[in-house]
Amino acid sequence: MKRRIFLGLTPLFLLLIAMGGYAVSLFSRLGNSIDVILRENFVSVLAGQQMKETAERMDSALLLPLLGEEERGREMYAQNARSFGEALAREKQNITLPGEQELADRVERLHREYLQEAETFWRTSDPAARRTIYLGKMLPLFTQSKDTAQEILRVNQESMIAANAQAKAVAGQSTRYMLLAIAIGLAGAAFFAVRLQRAILMPIATLTSVARELGEGKLDQVVPVPSQDELGELADAFNKMATKLRAYRQVTSDQILQARQMTEITLSAFPDAIVALSSEGVVRFTNPAANKLLGKLGLAGSLPRSVKKESEAVLKGAPDYLPTSFEHSLVFRIDDREVFLLPRVVAMRDDAENIFGAAVILQDVTRFRLMDDVKNNLVSTVSHELKTPLTSVRMGLHLLLEERIGALNSKQTEILLAAREDSERLLRMINDMLDLAKLESGGTALPGQATNPRALVESVSPELSAQAESHGCRLIVELQPGLPEVSVDARRIAHVFSNFVSNALKHSKAGGEIILKAEAHGGSVRFSICDDGPGIPEAYRSRIFDRFFRIPGSASAGAGLGLAIAKEIVSAQGGQIGVQSKPGEGSQFYFDLPSLHSPSHI
Repeated sequence: MKRRIFLGLTPLFLLLIAMGGYAVSLFSRLGNSIDVILRENFVSVLAGQQMKETAERMDSALLLPLLGEEERGREMYAQNARSFGEALAREKQNITLPGEQELADRVERLHREYLQEAETFWRTSDPAARRTIYLGKMLPLFTQSKDTAQEILRVNQESMIAANAQAKAVAGQSTRYMLLAIAIGLAGAAFFAVRLQRAILMPIATLTSVARELGEGKLDQVVPVPSQDELGELADAFNKMATKLRAYRQVTSDQILQARQMTEITLSAFPDAIVALSSEGVVRFTNPAANKLLGKLGLAGSLPRSVKKESEAVLKGAPDYLPTSFEHSLVFRIDDREVFLLPRVVAMRDDAENIFGAAVILQDVTRFRLMDDVKNNLVSTVSHELKTPLTSVRMGLHLLLEERIGALNSKQTEILLAAREDSERLLRMINDMLDLAKLESGGTALPGQATNPRALVESVSPELSAQAESHGCRLIVELQPGLPEVSVDARRIAHVFSNFVSNALKHSKAGGEIILKAEAHGGSVRFSICDDGPGIPEAYRSRIFDRFFRIPGSASAGAGLGLAIAKEIVSAQGGQIGVQSKPGEGSQFYFDLPSLHSPSHI
């Protein structure tokens, strides 16, 4: 194959070399012609032109004394006489044409006679005698000298025209030769292209067609081996590859079938309903638990509307839907009882992180929901029952500290003060637990009242400022103008502000700043508290509003109920609560309340 390609390209290489050599020769000949024109003729043309012009100026200089301009005439004559002599010298050094030497000698002789007569002219002072010398001798000599210089100019110009015509003839002839060579080259290229197509391209086209069929899964393709050259070796290697692919597909198909069977068996053992969706949201697989559940719900081959909405969002690129609170569970009536299902949607991605489907898990949390209700009721009952004896304990401590039943020494007073402080903290914890239980059970209604955000912030800022100053910090209020009204229970929402500020002060240094903001955020008004504390690690942000949760290693006191209560208060008023934080850059706790002009209030 290499020899065939080399032999096919050799004529084109030889033709290219010949055309290159001929082009170099042609350029050399044309360059010589141009050099002859410039070196031999153009110099003489310039010299002849200069002799004519200086002769005319010398003649004009002789007329100036007759008009009374003696000095000017002498100066002009001397200057042009030198220029004429220089031009004549260049002409005599550049004699290249037949008869040009005689013309140059004649100009030299006439110029010499002219100079001699000019000396006589300048020595004569009589104007009449000068006119006689000029008209009788110098004017005829000037005319003959000028005509001879013109003849030299003409001879060289005709030589330039002849050289130019010769160069054009050479260029025209070379153009014809080049066109002929190009035609021969094109014919050779076409001949070689036909042979190349037969020898190389046609086998390659066959190989390409078979490879395309192979890519579509038709592995029984075989490429004919037309020769023993490189193309033949390629075809043989391709056939061996196709054989190996057929064997690999058989093995892979068996492995995939086994993996599918194992997956189906594994998923079938799960007690929770599992549904696999394609990238278009079509149900591709359901385990027995899902078939049973969807059948009882009358949704065979489909999903509940709310779950379908979340799965569509995940398939479009939204984060996985992984709720952890029972608030997101769905309640259905199955077999005359309420069943609570907690949906989870997880995107299925390939190695390139492209989504090709989603897995939907419907976990039955009915038992856990009931246990959570029992726990909440137990906490509420225990807290309520503890409150009465705790009140008696507090009253007894107060009576003892007032020393109504006897004097106390300093040690007794110290112990009683510590006991009173612990009882007050225990009472606050019990009250928080009772408030949280009431909010979670929905037993506490939070009617909203139309309130201007500025008025709301101004009503709570004095107490918050005092709270910040007691910790050596300063509260800064930033209000965006023109905020719409919101529907809110001002008394209960003040507890949220207080909790946010208290939380910020726990993690701020003395002398720091706490920023209270109110700004528009979509169709809501966002209220936020910003601090410059250490921030919240990303691993704990999703749990920061859970009950009894405290960041590990945190030195702040408390039962971990304040943020959970704040979340319930905001949720009860139709709002959203959240936090934004980066380690080392502080935190921003915020809650959004829908404005009265948003679509949810129209």
